[in-house]
Amino acid sequence: MRNPILIALAPVLLFPMARAQSSLYLKDFVRATVTPETLLAPAATGAFSNYVTKPAGFGSGAEGFGYHFGVALADNVSGKFLRKVAFAAPARHQDYYCPLGSAVPLPQRLLNVVLHSVFNVPQTSRVFNWSALPASLAGAALSTLYQPDQQRTASAVFTRFGTNAAGYMVGDLLSELTFKPKPSVAIHLVIGPR
Repeated sequence: MRNPILIALAPVLLFPMARAQSSLYLKDFVRATVTPETLLAPAATGAFSNYVTKPAGFGSGAEGFGYHFGVALADNVSGKFLRKVAFAAPARHQDYYCPLGSAVPLPQRLLNVVLHSVFNVPQTSRVFNWSALPASLAGAALSTLYQPDQQRTASAVFTRFGTNAAGYMVGDLLSELTFKPKPSVAIHLVIGPR
């Protein structure tokens, strides 16, 4: 029997980290996972998939919804683990998005969102963002382990990869558009360095 948890932990086991670093990445994972979104998003996507798109192999009715919900919940948690721990720790870079804020023109903010899917931004030197596209592809491949047989194709993996990558960018976009700087930060941005 294939154990998705052991498979998800394999990168972490292969790349040992210092104790302080590992706790930092694990805290990020727990902070991202222990939210209402972790249960609400899989419920919404499970309902949409079960009653609207109806992919093959899941069944219908309550049983189909339960299967969709379970797969979406596993995808949600394993995706967060891959982004926050398995890919972030070996790269020694925390996975988080730094919004530029409303003081920056919208086109530049949108470019920042797109660039974050490839690079860790904003930084003076561009470092490849292992928690973005590579983690999306790994999550899509890992998802194959608990998908129904009809969803275990290369086409389905790349469809999930595209969905994962788009979800990552949408999350960054929402962070950018809803970012409200604290008053002290806003004054600091306007006046300049202290």
